[in-house]
Amino acid sequence: MAKVLVAEVFVYLGIFFAYIWFALPMVGPVRWYHAAFVLFAVAFPVGMNLLHGDRPRDSGLRVDNLAAAAREVGAAALVMGLGVAAVGLAVGGFHRGAGHADKYVLYLLWGPFQQYVLQAFAVRRFRQAGLGGWTAVSLAAILFGLCHAPNWVLMVLTTVAGVVWGRLFLRHPNLIAVGLSHGLLAILLYHAWPEDWTQHLTIGGEYLQRMGAGGGG
Repeated sequence: MAKVLVAEVFVYLGIFFAYIWFALPMVGPVRWYHAAFVLFAVAFPVGMNLLHGDRPRDSGLRVDNLAAAAREVGAAALVMGLGVAAVGLAVGGFHRGAGHADKYVLYLLWGPFQQYVLQAFAVRRFRQAGLGGWTAVSLAAILFGLCHAPNWVLMVLTTVAGVVWGRLFLRHPNLIAVGLSHGLLAILLYHAWPEDWTQHLTIGGEYLQRMGAGGGG
């Protein structure tokens, strides 16, 4: 059973990798496989949680612990945010960016969804497979970082932040707190660091396309 639980995570991430490397970079009209992937991306982790009897509160869909979670996640997000801002100021990286209003909406929705997959799906499956708290969180964070390949800046940042978010989520399972902090930190990073560092927070095939178009940054 433990192997099945771990396999669920790797199967999901394997399909995710295939999509961001081969399907997402394709330009042109919206194709059927984009809609199919979005459906799969949402349905698979939710379906597995339901299959394994996870309650909404187990997945962090709750408000009774919001205050406690917000205090700890907020403190961690403040430290991480100050670090991002300090680097941005030091290298003169702050910029307005283009189409930022749309990106705000995207990050504030995408952040909570990523945290759902990271915490309520990946970490929970690893914990149910018998892994200890630190091991489950670290493994999930490493996989989370690899999902941002080959953008090495995002790989490093998301792995480190993934460990922080994971440990805090185990203490106070609350998706609102970690999801909001994720979205806000992504917005800050987008504006604070030079675009040739982050490549507009792109990953996979899109990142390689941007690097190629920009002559390697």
